[in-house]
Amino acid sequence: MHNALAGAAVGHAAGIEPAVIVHALAGGWSATHRGQVIRLGRVTLIDDSYNASPASVTAALDLLAGLPGRRIAVLGEMLELGKGAATGHRDVGTAAAATCDLLITVGSGASGIAAGARTAGLDGSRILEARDRDAAFDLLRSRLRDGDVVLVKASRGVELDLLVDALRAELGRTQR
Repeated sequence: MHNALAGAAVGHAAGIEPAVIVHALAGGWSATHRGQVIRLGRVTLIDDSYNASPASVTAALDLLAGLPGRRIAVLGEMLELGKGAATGHRDVGTAAAATCDLLITVGSGASGIAAGARTAGLDGSRILEARDRDAAFDLLRSRLRDGDVVLVKASRGVELDLLVDALRAELGRTQR
């Protein structure tokens, strides 16, 4: 939505007729593993596994919060944060605690997310720490229920897109 509004504003500033802007935006736009909402049987998947920063994870958690169903977040490490890495991961954990019914963190680099969620009051039984994406897939698969909505997000280097692909294969034909 933010990108569409920005595009419309640029089009307007450039003198493009509103009807032309509306027509162009009506076609939509999507990129693989970037904010795609996918129905997999009776589970809704938010595939935002391409990349992550504290701000983008928080925005994705806001999207998750607005969808009906049991909310699950599978969050991996956010790479290339420099000196802000520890704070960024804890802050994401705090945001996840306010949103998630179940949080699965992936990899040792995401331990700050789990710690932040615990500190913010998310019950420890609802926080699962997986050593890698395969372990995260196993934890998630065994806990999925009809009506769940699952957010998958991490930096590209964590390769959670492969977890998404495994979920798609496991849960059958994708319906949008």
